[in-house]
Formats: sequence, C-alpha cells, structure tokens
Amino acid sequence: MLKTSTKNERRTKLKGLTSIAVIPIYLQFVDGAFFNMYTAVFGDPAGTAAARHGFSVMLTSGRFLSAGLMTLLMYLWVRPAILYPADPRPRYLETMRRRIGNLYRDAGIMLGAALTARLLLLFFSGTAGGALTQVLPALLVSYVAQACALLIYVDFNFSMNQDFMELLFTREELYSPRRGGYVPLYVKVGGLVFSFALLPFVFVYAALHKSIAADSLVEPASSLLFLSAITLFVGLRFVFHGIQKPLNGLIDKMRRVSEGDFDVKTRVYFSDEVARLKAGFNEMVDGLKERAELQDTFGKYMSIEIARELIKNKKVNLGGEDMEAAVMFCDIRNFTSLSEKMSASMLVEFLNGYFHYITPPIAAHHGVISKFMGDAVMAIYTPLMGSGDYAADAVRAAVDMRKALSEYNDSGKLHGRVEFGIGVHCGKLVAGNIGTAARLEYTFIGDTVNIASRLESKTKDFNTDIIVSEAAVVKASGSLGGSVAFEPLGKAALKGKSEMMELYKVAN
Repeated sequence: MLKTSTKNERRTKLKGLTSIAVIPIYLQFVDGAFFNMYTAVFGDPAGTAAARHGFSVMLTSGRFLSAGLMTLLMYLWVRPAILYPADPRPRYLETMRRRIGNLYRDAGIMLGAALTARLLLLFFSGTAGGALTQVLPALLVSYVAQACALLIYVDFNFSMNQDFMELLFTREELYSPRRGGYVPLYVKVGGLVFSFALLPFVFVYAALHKSIAADSLVEPASSLLFLSAITLFVGLRFVFHGIQKPLNGLIDKMRRVSEGDFDVKTRVYFSDEVARLKAGFNEMVDGLKERAELQDTFGKYMSIEIARELIKNKKVNLGGEDMEAAVMFCDIRNFTSLSEKMSASMLVEFLNGYFHYITPPIAAHHGVISKFMGDAVMAIYTPLMGSGDYAADAVRAAVDMRKALSEYNDSGKLHGRVEFGIGVHCGKLVAGNIGTAARLEYTFIGDTVNIASRLESKTKDFNTDIIVSEAAVVKASGSLGGSVAFEPLGKAALKGKSEMMELYKVAN
C-alpha cells in the first residue's frame, strides 16, 4: 500500500496530521482574549500612560516571540509529514509513528517553551519594572486556557481526520492502542468546561462585583465570549466524534458479536480510554473467535454437545456420578463385507455421508453423541443434558433416524442399500472422566450402556432395525401415546446377563 500510493494520495492521507501546524495561530487568539479580559477586570499592571505604552510594546513583542517559537516547533514536528508525500522515505514514517505516540508530551513541551520564552522576555525587559508579578497571573490563566484548547483542538482534528493512521500503521497494529502517554478524558473535558465556560463566568461576575464600566469591558468580553462559544462547539464535536461515535460503533459491534459475527474488530487510533476500550473489545473478539474455532474443530472429533451442556447446566460432577438416562446404539448392518468393496477414501466418504443423514435426529430430540466407533454411534439422553423425557426422546430419534436412512438410500449416492440396527435401553449409568492425567475422556459406563449395545446386536437375530427394552417402553409409552407402535418380541437372553429380558421392536 505504501509503495504503490501516489504523491497526491499520500498528501491527502497526511492532511489530518499536517493541518495541526495552524494551531499556534488559534492559540494566539486564545491568549489575547484571556489576557485582555483578565487585565480589564483585575487592572492594568503598567500604571502611567507612558508606562502602559512601553509595557504594551513589550507584551506585543512577547506575544510575537511566543507565537513564532511555537510555530517553528510545530513546523519541525510535522515536517516529516510535509516531506513524505514527495519523498516517501521509511525514516519519515518511523519518525511520524514515534511522534504520534508522544503527541501530548511534545505539545506540552512546545507550550512550555513558548511560555518560558515570554517570561524571560518580561524578566529581562527594562519596561517591565515591577509589573512582572502583576502580569504573571494573567499569563498563567492565558496559558492554562491555551493548554486546554490545544488538547481539544488536536483531538478534534484527529478524530475528524484519521486516514493518516492507516498510512503510518499496519492493519494489525491498528487493533492495539498506540504506545506513549495520554491525557485522561476527564482532564480534557474538565479543562474545556473550566477554561471556556467557568472562567468567562468568573470574569463577568468579578467585573460586576467591582462595578467596572461597561465601555471598558465590551471589546475584551465580546472577544472572550465569542472565542469560548467556538471552542465549546469544537469541544462538543470532539465529544461526539471522539467519544460518542466510537462508543456507538462498539455497541453495534457487540450486538453483532452476540449474534455470532466475530469479524468485527475495531480500529484503535490513539491511546486514551476509548482506545483502550476498543483494544479490550478486540482482545475479547479474538478470544471468542479462537474459542469458537476450537469448538468447531474439536467438535468434529469429540462430542462438543456434551461439553456445552456441562458448561451450561454446571450440574454434572466431572469426577463421576450416577444419572438416569436412555442409551442408544446404532450400527451399520454387515459393515465388514460392505467396507471390503471400498477403498480407504471411498469408505471415509461413505461414512461421512451416512452420519450426515442419520445423526441430526439425535440432536433434534435432545440427545448428545457420546462417541463414534467406526460405523457405530452411541447417543445419550438424560435430563442433565437437556432431555427431560429421555426414554421417549430416544425412541423418537430412532424412528426419525429410520426415515433419514431411507432418504439416504433413495438419494442415489450409493450403489446398494444400507441397513442399520438400533438398540435403546434406559436406566442408571455412570458418567465421568476416564483415562489418565495426561488424557481424559468424559464418557458413560455401566450396565445400561452394555444392554443397549447388546440390543443393537439382537436386531440381526430378530430381523428388525429398532429394538427397545421393556424398561424403555414402559418409561416412554406415556409420552408417546399412540404415535409409535411397539410389537413384543418375547424374552431373549443377552450376552453377559443371567436373566432373560422382554424385548420390543418399533413397528414400521
């Protein structure tokens, strides 16, 4: 961007930086208005007509000296920005970057140098006499007002013209606050109100209290009030463009973040409180985006639903606890012979397409996928993870998975038909972290899990696709009503169980 930009483009971008060179002219109006009003209200420090004339000449010389010195310093400060458009040297950019970081420090040095030069002229001037101690308060009031005006003018100018920041800093750098000191917002706004709202009121009140003739106050008071009105207007525009508008932008961006849009980072131009708020917002967005990416990435390898529910309800004891749940096992029928006909890439593509169809009903009915085991999937339905009617939810999911498999077979993506078996059982199981300190897996174990797995295996023996245990049928029947029909299969022995169990199939 920097190498390809033209001279005119660079000059246009740096306009906001070079335009602050006119500040000394504005400050002279501030100086004259406050100094003249102070002397009109609290007395002329010279005395006789001759002394007043000499003193006036000396004050005028001091004002020109102060203005000239500050103009020179300001020109030297912005000189790299003036030279860069025609001669884009990297060292000019680096100098401008440093000076932006030390903006307030350098402004204070310039103003202090101008005041010091003026005081030295007064001190060594023969016309000053004993007037130095009398005129010093007027000068101090004038320079306090100039300092407040300088802060507001610089901030207003930069808040209205920020293109030069995009020339000096990279995109990533603009997401962090600038290095260097800053002046707190309460000092800027407080100084504005004190100097251009409170002080004029004090001067007018003092003039009325001292019964000063109106004729001698018309000119200095008019100048001061007119200048104060302009400065307050500029200050209000700074509050809007430098504070309110950025805050409105942050509010809108926070709304977008709450809706899941993380591409909303905001640019940071300076180092004040608003800049730090913006930088904090950017850090928050980076953290949320990283967390979302982690969730999306690891959710493809483990059950992110489980983690989400654990965080949400904060009820599950990660060390292990008993819970009531329904367990579902779903496995592809004759998968071994089916997989032998496919290459590795074809097999992975087939399983991804198959799971894409048959897993959505699990989540749709408040279940969570505990794990994938090759072509098999294990799902859990429990009140602790959002399934209040867990047995009925498991049966409804199984019926919808049957429909989804039919759609997959009818999609034309396969050269044959795929069949599966589903086993559903409910009861108590144990949930907890299993593994070592280096690697843990939150999983579910117990007799209920084993029985559900055995029921899935029994689907081959009974030549059906969904088998439900008697316990699950009893638990689910009240909620299902007549929406799902169960047909008894009789009692059957399950591997590892000494007693036979009553089994049911879900009618087509």
